[in-house]
Amino acid sequence: MNFSKKNHEHIKAIKIAVSKTQLKTIALLFLAFTFINCTKSDDHDQLPPITQTGANTFGCVIDGKVFIPKDHLGYTPPGGGTPKGISVLRGASYFSITASNYVYVYIYIYIPKHLPEATTYTFKISDGEIASGDYPHCLGIINSRNYLSYENSGTITFTKIDETQGIIAGTFTLKMKNKNDKNDIIEISEGRFDI
Repeated sequence: MNFSKKNHEHIKAIKIAVSKTQLKTIALLFLAFTFINCTKSDDHDQLPPITQTGANTFGCVIDGKVFIPKDHLGYTPPGGGTPKGISVLRGASYFSITASNYVYVYIYIYIPKHLPEATTYTFKISDGEIASGDYPHCLGIINSRNYLSYENSGTITFTKIDETQGIIAGTFTLKMKNKNDKNDIIEISEGRFDI
């Protein structure tokens, strides 16, 4: 009996089995990678349509990248609850919209009226404070940097104000300067909301 020949055949059979298993694994990984790359990555790829139905949508393009707000994941202390990606506040003398994805974008739009009119407002200088001033302004935190609207930096148009149905819809575009570096300017375009 030739043990060396049998060992050699046994080793050869193991190598073939391992090669087939590796080939199957590589093929499965290739298919999975192809499938993942061929599917839509997430909702951030496309802006919501411009509507006036109370669809509770908000979106814009920030320096060429689509931004869609997302609700915060999980409980947020103190007080609990899950912070929403879009919120509207109405004070005695102001109206504001906040949009965030709780990762890299926070946008705050301020209008000095309890209820905006169906008209176009021009953004002015933001002092970086929330709910301050008697003129429309915007501030944002994008990628951990603070940005502020400046004089005539953009506009917001309210296309529908329906207090009975609770619908506020419109469009906006603007530029904002980095609070600490006036040469760092971001552009927000194709903004739309239907809340």
